Amino acid sequence: MKKYRTTFKLVFFTGLFFFFSGIFMQEASAEILEIGEVRSLGTEVKVPVTLYDFTYLKNLNVEIDIETGQEGVSLIGFETANPFESSQFRTVKNVEGSKLKIDVISRTGSEVKVEKRMILGYITYRLTSSFEDGTAIKLPIGNIVANGRYGNDIIVSPLGGKIERKMPVGDVVGKNKPTAAAAMRILQHVRGNLITNKEEFLSADVDGDNVITQNDAQQILDYVSGKRVSFLAIQAKELDTAVLKSEYVDKVTAVHGRAPYKYTRSGTLPSGITLDATTGELSGTPKIAGSYSFTVKVTDAVGNEAERIFKMEVIDSNISSVEKLLPITVQLNAQPALPSEVTVTYSDKKTGKEKVSWEPVDTSVIGTTVAKGKLAGGFTVTVDINVVHADYVKDIQIDYMEFVNLHTIYINASAEVYSITVDNIPMHYEGNELFSLGTNDLLHGKTVVIQLNDKFGNVLELKQIALQ
Repeated sequence: MKKYRTTFKLVFFTGLFFFFSGIFMQEASAEILEIGEVRSLGTEVKVPVTLYDFTYLKNLNVEIDIETGQEGVSLIGFETANPFESSQFRTVKNVEGSKLKIDVISRTGSEVKVEKRMILGYITYRLTSSFEDGTAIKLPIGNIVANGRYGNDIIVSPLGGKIERKMPVGDVVGKNKPTAAAAMRILQHVRGNLITNKEEFLSADVDGDNVITQNDAQQILDYVSGKRVSFLAIQAKELDTAVLKSEYVDKVTAVHGRAPYKYTRSGTLPSGITLDATTGELSGTPKIAGSYSFTVKVTDAVGNEAERIFKMEVIDSNISSVEKLLPITVQLNAQPALPSEVTVTYSDKKTGKEKVSWEPVDTSVIGTTVAKGKLAGGFTVTVDINVVHADYVKDIQIDYMEFVNLHTIYINASAEVYSITVDNIPMHYEGNELFSLGTNDLLHGKTVVIQLNDKFGNVLELKQIALQ
């Protein structure tokens, strides 16, 4: 009899343990409600509302608004997706000005087991001409109330949304979404019918390697067919050379995903170098010279993953660092004007000039390639080469009045150039693709940086000139 009592107690308390464990796990899990981050150049846009990592759901109440002080975006309505308008759930939506309220209720009054990723529905917004190209508006989430198994509260992590007045990633042809036509346009580019517009080029480069290839077309087709749900990628780049026992800092960057990101790596990093899990920064003081290869993986806020292989050289040199060279823009199939020498910092903190021996540069493909050069002692110098179809700058004229230190700068640019700054000072658009600036805030003889942007805010070119 005593044996049976012991068995009964064990079963009873084991049942209680699993019962309460289920409740506590429900409270401690990482359920997410995401309002999508979307891009559009159209007059209407649909923004998805997605639930992640829910196990059971009994009811859900959420409020979504439009960022105050913004113009050109207005709320039209909400379209519920299955199964949130079915035999399992009833969804009530209410539009009050810019605010949308959504109530999801189980039809049986009990919790319903749901899938790991479910689209609750789509919010439709109207976009007008006052919503300017290159700008963005946030869609903040108000209070969220949710209940799951046993009617227990669910702690939901909110991810507010955003609408950007830009071409969607993977669009390319102006459909405001990835389509098979976009993949076909990319294949035409590969065969010689070039995509030269910067915004279209960035939309086509879905894999983040800075050129347009057949792989971009395949990823778009995979997205359209449902084989992939994101274009998350890690931007391709050449990592700077590291010097033994000298401080090192570089960074890898995720694109096309949902921040915040988490970075991890596999393979061997140089001893003394670490990867920051939240920023993607590589930093530290390398202890052993050599060539290293490793893979960085990024996971975005909703669980999408991507990875890229990187290589890093650690050398023993009396040069501790080299000046960061600005990207150089060059026409297709032309050779870039690479500097014959660069400014370096030596291990004793002094600076000087070192000659560079550059490798040949292939400029036969539009996009970004990397020029590599060597200094004495084996230090590798790199600079991004932006290969374009035509020059963005046609002519630059600089006049100087010494007695008032007045520089007057005129730049005749291509039609794609929307704005120009000189050392962050905006130039005035005169019309007929002519920009001007009169200022006494610049020192004569100084080297300044000219930045040319398109209407979406994309940097078309960075150019250094001396005010002579």
